[in-house]
Amino acid sequence: MWQAYENYRSATILLGKFGFTAQAVWNMCHAEVSAWINSYLASQGAKSQQHTDESTTSYTFKRRKNKGA
Repeated sequence: MWQAYENYRSATILLGKFGFTAQAVWNMCHAEVSAWINSYLASQGAKSQQHTDESTTSYTFKRRKNKGA
């Protein structure tokens, strides 16, 4: 149960960037939450690496270099 709460909490924080309220996230089905999160990851340049084992998905993030540093 704790894992489900942590996943909901993380999704609420992430989808808050799109302007969703906690209640709106709570009312979404799992597929809708997943679609929004995948959309966010794609907009941030995260690339999904699919393995032969379908239960594992990893993402590669690239940080932008600071121009002032």
